[in-house]
Amino acid sequence: MKNDAMKRTAGRPRSQIDHNLKGKRTVEIIAEETGESPKQVQRYITLTNLIPELLQQLDDELISFNPAVELAALKEKEQKQLIEAMDYAQSVPSLSQAQRIKKLSKDGKLTLEKMQEILSEIKKGEITRVTFTNEQLHRYFPNNYTPEMMKREIIAILKIWMEQYWDK
Repeated sequence: MKNDAMKRTAGRPRSQIDHNLKGKRTVEIIAEETGESPKQVQRYITLTNLIPELLQQLDDELISFNPAVELAALKEKEQKQLIEAMDYAQSVPSLSQAQRIKKLSKDGKLTLEKMQEILSEIKKGEITRVTFTNEQLHRYFPNNYTPEMMKREIIAILKIWMEQYWDK
């Protein structure tokens, strides 16, 4: 709203116009006043293109800022479908997912099903990792085993274990 108000000059007395502002874009003026970069101010303005449901999720910190900026490029109908896809997948888009959704929209290939598929993917942060200390591993392997040799041996043992106990 501040952006709209600053752009408006009709009816403003000449004496109120600050001559130091000549040649500056409104976004640059707001950036100086708020301590943000002009690009960041523009990104905040972009968020006004989000439907109320997505804006609320951003306010509630369910959706992160950067993915929300990407999603603001979607048409209103696509944003409503995104809400459905998020409910279906019980997930919110990561930045990379939001960028892929935006690209599909731009290419005219975005569907509810594609959004559901993208949001159902396992995200990097959700992948679990198992780690062992050197002391834990070296108890079970000869001293001359390299980490790669240990890894291969562990995988081989797990395959045998899986065949015996899981393939029944």
